[in-house]
Amino acid sequence: MSRVNKYLIIGSASQILGIKLAKELEIAYIDTEFKTFPDGEKYIRINLEDETILKDKEVIVIQSTGPSIRNDQNAQLFELLMIVNAIKRIGAARIIVIVPYLAYARQDKIFRPGETDFIRTLLKIINSMEIDEFYVVDIHEPNVLKEMTCKVVNIDSMKLLAEYIKSLGTNDIVVVSPDKGAVERSKAFAKYFGENIPIDVFEKHRDVKTGEIIMSGSLSLRNKDVVISDDIIATGGTMATAISIAKQSGAKKVYAATTHALLLKDAKYRILKAGADEIIGTDSIDNEVSKVSLAKAIADYLR
Repeated sequence: MSRVNKYLIIGSASQILGIKLAKELEIAYIDTEFKTFPDGEKYIRINLEDETILKDKEVIVIQSTGPSIRNDQNAQLFELLMIVNAIKRIGAARIIVIVPYLAYARQDKIFRPGETDFIRTLLKIINSMEIDEFYVVDIHEPNVLKEMTCKVVNIDSMKLLAEYIKSLGTNDIVVVSPDKGAVERSKAFAKYFGENIPIDVFEKHRDVKTGEIIMSGSLSLRNKDVVISDDIIATGGTMATAISIAKQSGAKKVYAATTHALLLKDAKYRILKAGADEIIGTDSIDNEVSKVSLAKAIADYLR
């Protein structure tokens, strides 16, 4: 019987962050074996030979659910549920689930007849597995976490992103919100750069049927270092338009900062072509712009 009292199970979508987290916590970790059957069904297995090492132990699971080269978000979610199912069957004493990026989090409101606010149902499904603690990072709408009955923590990554941007030698910073919906986030973000950091806002309108974005703004940004922050960058349309306007308004440098850098399709090209000096994301999504690690922040909450 193992004397280790705590294990970290690392899902396929959080391998780099998982290793960093295990080192921060100084705990044992186990990876997962995964494949897809010819009919499309997923197979997942915790990579161990003796199940008793997890029985009656505290087990932490980390699995992001953003799309990747190998899997879409639906497959990542199924892997998460299957890992938790295996741990429950084995008989862990406590299960802590960390989902750095939670898929479907933006589907929290109804805009047109017949739509679904599916994130609430997804959280109910996870909650039904009777886990003990649930951690996410900068979820799009924190109020949806009320669907959970276990302990829930929404980790703030903005301080980490701000510290990275300050390390680049930025001066005369202005934080720009890409739309009114991100104003509160931008205000909170600006505080990490210092007192009285100016905040500007672009006007954005999105067609709920076509998704087409119309954005406008005329800001006084001459010779300023501009940080445009959003919780998620998906296709990069909003961010690219905001960057273009910022450059036209005289910005010296423009940084695109985000917690969850999905960067789908040609998002990187669009953002850099618009004039961004750097795209900065966290390792909630494992890609080349994951310059800020969440490992220490997650570890601090777990401690």
